[in-house]
Amino acid sequence: MYPKIGEGTWIGHFTILDGSQGLKIGENCDISSGVHIYTHSTHKRCVLGKEKLTGSVEVGDNVAIGANSIINYGCTIKNNVVIAALSMIRPCTFISPYEFWAGNPARFIKKMDR
Repeated sequence: MYPKIGEGTWIGHFTILDGSQGLKIGENCDISSGVHIYTHSTHKRCVLGKEKLTGSVEVGDNVAIGANSIINYGCTIKNNVVIAALSMIRPCTFISPYEFWAGNPARFIKKMDR
């Protein structure tokens, strides 16, 4: 599968986009330098001999993801969201519109004005 990237989206240097299990990034997003977006994880396969964990990632329109953040497999990030720099979004996280998230692991900080 190839990532689908919307018009007007900017992607910084040294960014990793893993589209192997489905990746959609909306329009007018800012994906800062060093961001990693993963649609799979192989740690259970390597350590326990189990199957790799997978899940597509969907990023809505007008989303800003700060430098060196990690978005894990199975995440849905709706429109008008801000993810602070150096944040790690846990696998299969759902982020509602107009939310601000930060931290490692990232957590909801506040609802933003529309």
